[in-house]
Amino acid sequence: MFEYHKNKINEINSIPNNLSVEENLYFRDFYLKDFKYISPDVVNLNKNKIINKDVEKVVINEKLGPKSMLEKWISEVMKGLKQFFYQGSLHGVKYIFEPTFGNKEKATWVIIMFISIFICAVVIIQLFCKWTSTPFVNVIDSVPTPIWAVPFPTVVICPHLHVKMSYANVSELEGLQEFFAAMVCPRMTKDNKYWSTRLDDMQFHMLSDFVVQGAPSCPEVVKACNWPALHDTKWEMDKCCELFQPIFTNYGLCFAFNSLPLNAMTNDTQAWHKTFDVDAKPSALNWGLDIGYPKVFPPDLTMKPLRVMASGEANGLGVELFLNNTEHQYACEGKSLGFTILISSPTDHVYTSTVLRLPMDRMTTIEVTPLTYKTDFSLRALSPYRRQCFFQNEKRLQYYEFYTDSNCKHDLLVQEARKKCNCVLFNWPRKFIWEPVCTTKDDFDCISSVEAKVEEQLIYAYYAESEDERGTSQAQESQSCHPSCNDVIYASQVFYSDLTKEMENGSHKWGHLRLGEVTQINVHFYDDMFLGQHRHAQYDDYYFVGAIGGLLSLFLGFSIISVAELIFFVLLKPAYVILIEFNQK
Repeated sequence: MFEYHKNKINEINSIPNNLSVEENLYFRDFYLKDFKYISPDVVNLNKNKIINKDVEKVVINEKLGPKSMLEKWISEVMKGLKQFFYQGSLHGVKYIFEPTFGNKEKATWVIIMFISIFICAVVIIQLFCKWTSTPFVNVIDSVPTPIWAVPFPTVVICPHLHVKMSYANVSELEGLQEFFAAMVCPRMTKDNKYWSTRLDDMQFHMLSDFVVQGAPSCPEVVKACNWPALHDTKWEMDKCCELFQPIFTNYGLCFAFNSLPLNAMTNDTQAWHKTFDVDAKPSALNWGLDIGYPKVFPPDLTMKPLRVMASGEANGLGVELFLNNTEHQYACEGKSLGFTILISSPTDHVYTSTVLRLPMDRMTTIEVTPLTYKTDFSLRALSPYRRQCFFQNEKRLQYYEFYTDSNCKHDLLVQEARKKCNCVLFNWPRKFIWEPVCTTKDDFDCISSVEAKVEEQLIYAYYAESEDERGTSQAQESQSCHPSCNDVIYASQVFYSDLTKEMENGSHKWGHLRLGEVTQINVHFYDDMFLGQHRHAQYDDYYFVGAIGGLLSLFLGFSIISVAELIFFVLLKPAYVILIEFNQK
């Protein structure tokens, strides 16, 4: 086969007849090596310029004038771009620039490329919309979690005895004392729950003393207890109340087991806690919802909040409770006898309506199953309204140390009540003792209005940040009380069995007991292991880039090599040519 010298420029007349145009490397400004199947008859060679197959340079018979550096740069960039489209790895683009194709053939390939690009763009847009609208998914943990990795639930015991007969006969109370009784007695009429004016400081202290002294104390209620971490299998008779803290709830003065310091409220509420718990004081914790317990084994079972190593009744909390029937007042309690039990996370507030009723003369067994919600650290990059949850450092509450959705709602309710009504209920947390307490009819009407308004506000805020509206909201900060990104909740099952009926004829350590005065409760975990839920990104960075790259490669043949080709032909090669020419000058 005839070959040309590397640097020889050939005139059209010097090409031998036996040399096919297909064997030449160039045709005009285009490469022909991909089109050797094209018949030479369709090629109309321009006689004014010949391309040498070894030298990528157009030789023009007529001598051109000098070009400016900018014009030369643009010319080289256009040549490189043309070469990229013609010889690059993109699917079908070179057919659009094929010089031997007619207009109809080129138009066909333009339509094909347009359809391919359109479908690829639609699929990528749908993928992007799914990534923005649903950036995470909830899945069940693949590995079970041991129960010693989560706190034992807080158990709040509320006796159905708010004012002891030995302290005051509510039927004979008048004036301010009758109003105090109406604040805690569920049986008393609404007319008695209103006072004509706000209470002053002295009257508020009188109210606090009435509520605390009128209710039974912890030693009067908790007669025996067993916590395996401290007492092994023995029942403790004298020091049970060291495990319980007084706490105000919607059911009056109660006693909480495994409650956090200041009942998980901020240090600003310490003065308010002192009104019903003289031993209340803040204390640092080595545990948190986001960080969990320290990674130490065996675990420290005395660390707050308390936890257990195993499930079963022998590893749970056992309490024997006593309620003196002679102290019961129908005018205050009605026919209700027994206790109200609240089971919740140590971080949650106790102003809740989810309760269990504990009857007398029964053994009540409560089996608890924890459920954890965890969130990948990678989702911190998303805004809270997009991920639909808050980490602990993202939203601080005024009254509660830990952020949870229930704490957020109650914190918002207290703030709105202070703002709109200029008062709060006596059992709600306060930062200062002198803050007004709601006592008048207008105050309670205002509280009812605020409760409805806050509930409506939360519903509207949730809708504005819901999946349907996500991405259209202009709010910079989430106004909803979304759940905590890392949290633990407890589901419970309750079982009852009868206690012996012979105690009325016997003698007990605490005196003569009658029917309807004693009950027992045991709270324990149902199983040693449980499966939690995990919130993670639906598409992480690598998966998302891979999905986009896969679609571009599938429809267009675009890859990392295509990017390298574009940089080489359009940037590096023109720069090299300009640099060489500049050095030659």
